[in-house]
Amino acid sequence: MTSFLVSLAAISVIGSINPNGFAVQIYLLGTPKPVIRALAFTLGEYVGLLISGLLIAWGMRQVIQEVFNSVGETIYGLQLLVGIGLLIVGYNAPKMFKPSTKTVQPHSLKPLQTFLLGFTIVAVETPTALPHIAAIKQMNDAYFSIPIFILIWALYDLIFILPLLIMVAVYLVLNDKAISYLEQFYFKINSWISKSLPFILSGIGVFFIVNSLIHFFVRA
Repeated sequence: MTSFLVSLAAISVIGSINPNGFAVQIYLLGTPKPVIRALAFTLGEYVGLLISGLLIAWGMRQVIQEVFNSVGETIYGLQLLVGIGLLIVGYNAPKMFKPSTKTVQPHSLKPLQTFLLGFTIVAVETPTALPHIAAIKQMNDAYFSIPIFILIWALYDLIFILPLLIMVAVYLVLNDKAISYLEQFYFKINSWISKSLPFILSGIGVFFIVNSLIHFFVRA
């Protein structure tokens, strides 16, 4: 159980590196009376991930079972194609995913709007966020009871929003001086992601290709 929780926490740390969320949080901290807005945005991200993750988790088991029953051995052919696609995307990632120098700005700065913005960003990103999907699958495979599942997922989500809370804490300590430091941090993270993304996508692609080829050769 301990190793499972450590693994889940590590996945959550990876998932918490969210440039979109960082950009909005930094922008909000640079506005008048920023703390309440930043905390509302953070709460929106937390609630959004909590709800969307639970919805995905409770539907994932049935969906996976239906897919495997209907697709059968063809799944490995699809895995091969996905692997090739990831290699292509990984090769072209430096051109496709360039670091952005623009900060996302919400249309309204009312706490309710910033909450809804955080909720929406996470709810839209969660179905395609590999760390979250990996975490949900691990928890589904463990077959926890519903209360334990919700508790563990809530703790996972708390780790996810930790960087945003740290940003607020840094602002409370340094006030307006924190903005320049946070902006430098954001651009470094964004640059690091753009540089590492080709290797990550290519690595996953190679894994998919090798796994499907091994299955084909073993079956042959």
